[in-house]
Amino acid sequence: MPELKKSLGGVQFFSIGFGGIVGVGWMVYMGLWYGQAGPMGTTVAFLVGGLLMALVGLCYAEVGAMYPVAGGEAVYAYGAFGRAASFVVGWALVLMMTAVIPYVSIALAWILDVLIPGIAGPVLYSWRDQPIHALSLIIALAWTIWLGVLNHRGIRGAAKFQDWLTYGKIAISLLFFGAAIFGGSTANLQPMFHAAEGSSIWGGMVAVLATTPWFFGGFNEIPQVLEERAPDTSSRTLGLIVVASVLAAAVYYATAALTTGMVAPWEQIVQADLPVAAAFKAAFKSPFLTRVVLLAGLFGIVTVGNSASLAATRLLFAMGRARLISPAFTKLHPKFGSPTTAILFVILFGIGGNFLGKAGIAPIVNVGSTGGALGYFFTSMAVWRLRRIEPNRERPYRIPAGVVISFLASAGSLFLMISSLHQHWVDAKGGFPLEWVVIVGWAVVGAILWRSSAPARVGLTDDAQRRLILGGE
Repeated sequence: MPELKKSLGGVQFFSIGFGGIVGVGWMVYMGLWYGQAGPMGTTVAFLVGGLLMALVGLCYAEVGAMYPVAGGEAVYAYGAFGRAASFVVGWALVLMMTAVIPYVSIALAWILDVLIPGIAGPVLYSWRDQPIHALSLIIALAWTIWLGVLNHRGIRGAAKFQDWLTYGKIAISLLFFGAAIFGGSTANLQPMFHAAEGSSIWGGMVAVLATTPWFFGGFNEIPQVLEERAPDTSSRTLGLIVVASVLAAAVYYATAALTTGMVAPWEQIVQADLPVAAAFKAAFKSPFLTRVVLLAGLFGIVTVGNSASLAATRLLFAMGRARLISPAFTKLHPKFGSPTTAILFVILFGIGGNFLGKAGIAPIVNVGSTGGALGYFFTSMAVWRLRRIEPNRERPYRIPAGVVISFLASAGSLFLMISSLHQHWVDAKGGFPLEWVVIVGWAVVGAILWRSSAPARVGLTDDAQRRLILGGE
């Protein structure tokens, strides 16, 4: 059975989890969230979303400690529900994680254009009424390719890079959060709650909550690289790190929503390009502080893109090893031990997504939220199911009141998935949602890969496949 190198410790796992959750999206989306729910509505939505995700994280902690191999949700779904569920869940999560690559690449070009006006270059074409500029596209493509090169050279270097930028991002964020708290005013938060036209305050908060599976997505990248943990890193510790990364991200998002609203009247910045930077610029008249905010965004782009690239390629590797897709995805570089075919697949997907430009960000987030919520649902249910069918199996980390938490997390995940699908329909304003087109197209590609891998499954017994997926039982 091909195996990945083992070199990651607890610090690296936290930076992959937290760094994979908190990127630049909150800077891009803050104006939209304020327009849907207001600053306090956004804060509450992310605290609620964080608590729901913490329950899901506890479920990941238990099943991840049971199966410390690459594959994450696909592994847990196989152990609890069988091969078909494993493929569906795994393929949905591949979509979520690979979609992050064009998302961060487009955002990188966007932030650089704000930092260095005019760098975007001439307009090449438009998509959904948004212009795609030549140099912005080149920047996004170059960044995507660089992510592939970094991943190709092995996980140890990529993880160290992740450490520096994650903790640097936290330090920089504390600087401008503090400036907002001591230099802002709670009067700027009024009205604290807001209802978009045709909606209610509750509906606005639910609309923000529906995006949280995407914006908390990142903690589930830790299970994808569990197989690469160093021998002295315990499974129990890693389970607790999953939950800690979720709670830390919830506090970060809530603080960001509250402090951005404090520095300037929020209704004046909702339509601005990158509202968070606009708020600090309006409040402090300081180009330096504005650049500090954007620097945190740049660090976030790097950490999220790096985590997603690592996780997506490991998930594809695990699915190939299990013969759920072609075993070609198990090909490892002889020197670096990185999954080369999986890296090429993810980077090619990212390159294609870059051509969508800014108008592609919202559909990417919406589709990713649906895929993530599906994975959260199956993983949460796996706790209950595995306790029924394998009650005597060793559990290095066992959740207190596990069945109750399993059902609460499952119900929360199902609610988020339904909410995200409903939001697709609302955003389409009566048309057929683009997100549903992407989901159907992705399902077709998955069916093709499933069928094409059928010869590799011929003669593979259930016990043999179980060993390939669950790690040599």
